[in-house]
Amino acid sequence: MTISEKRIKHPAWTRALDIAIRTAHVAVTGILFGGAVFEVSYERIIPWYYLAVVTGCGLIASEVYHRPHWLYQGRGVMALIHIGLLGLIRLLPDLQIPLMSVVIIFGMLGSHMPKKIRYWSFIHGRVMD
Repeated sequence: MTISEKRIKHPAWTRALDIAIRTAHVAVTGILFGGAVFEVSYERIIPWYYLAVVTGCGLIASEVYHRPHWLYQGRGVMALIHIGLLGLIRLLPDLQIPLMSVVIIFGMLGSHMPKKIRYWSFIHGRVMD
């Protein structure tokens, strides 16, 4: 039996928690992006930044918990690119809005790209679910 054929049963509440974290992440990042676009002061926007980081970490933890090989699949690699682009904002603050726009696009692409790409394992060289 290959790794992709093994199914681990997780408690049902973990799905509800995943949906709650994902919903919170979309909401707080939307507020954060809007704050950046409308030039809300740093002091007012910083709590949303930390909430975005916490919910993003929660999403990564949830994904790795459900599928340990997630990190080196197409979707995990897209998440790492997503995080790397966010790091560039600290280095290039004048490009904050364009970089955040690209981050949002990468997040949506990572979530909605075809299954063959999303589940492609860069380590195993094949699709792994």
